[in-house]
Amino acid sequence: MEDGKSKTFVLVHGAWHGPWCWERVGGYLRARGHDVVCPQLPSDTADAGQDEYLAAIEDALRTRSDVVLVAHSMSGLLAPLAVGNRAVSSLVLLAALVRRPGTTWADNGLEPFAEPMRKVLIRATFDESARRVLDPADATELFYHDCLPADAADAVGRLRPDATVMYQQTCPDLPERKVPTTYVSCRDDRVVDSAWNAAVAQELLGATVREIDGGHSPFWSAPERLAELLAELA
Repeated sequence: MEDGKSKTFVLVHGAWHGPWCWERVGGYLRARGHDVVCPQLPSDTADAGQDEYLAAIEDALRTRSDVVLVAHSMSGLLAPLAVGNRAVSSLVLLAALVRRPGTTWADNGLEPFAEPMRKVLIRATFDESARRVLDPADATELFYHDCLPADAADAVGRLRPDATVMYQQTCPDLPERKVPTTYVSCRDDRVVDSAWNAAVAQELLGATVREIDGGHSPFWSAPERLAELLAELA
């Protein structure tokens, strides 16, 4: 720790994923003396919406202080709403989606996504509970193309269906409370259009923008490098 002070990192996963995706980064952060909490969003619960997602984040913040809240991908739609909690000292949006208050995420259409993800979303399939499911080959190419094959297969095998209710819900007003915010874009991201989302984060949250090499899932492909960056941003 550069300042000798331990921080608490609340690491929030994105769509199709779960807390497991942070296990590598969490190990490096704990080795530096930090506390790490990885809530599970109800993103595979067919009727769960933003209230239920936010409740899971708020539960992770309960009884904690000096928290670095890190939101990957889909959870960027939620994390800015949680900074009203005084436990949060800073916010990191990692390859995140960012929405404007008064709009739904669906209002944006495909514009906030990178071209490979746009093609997958157009041909998306849904299960009997209207949850979006990904073909394993698509998931590999989108999320884990820069990982070793065995690592990619391990991650893809853990993915869950993604409920869609939240994407149709209107984003409420953002909290008046502001915290230092960083948008971290991935130079070879095949899922989000980092420029589009980073611009919204700058506009709404006053975010500083940082870039790292690699694809959409540096927590899996380059966990030590990502942990170093998160520790620096803390």
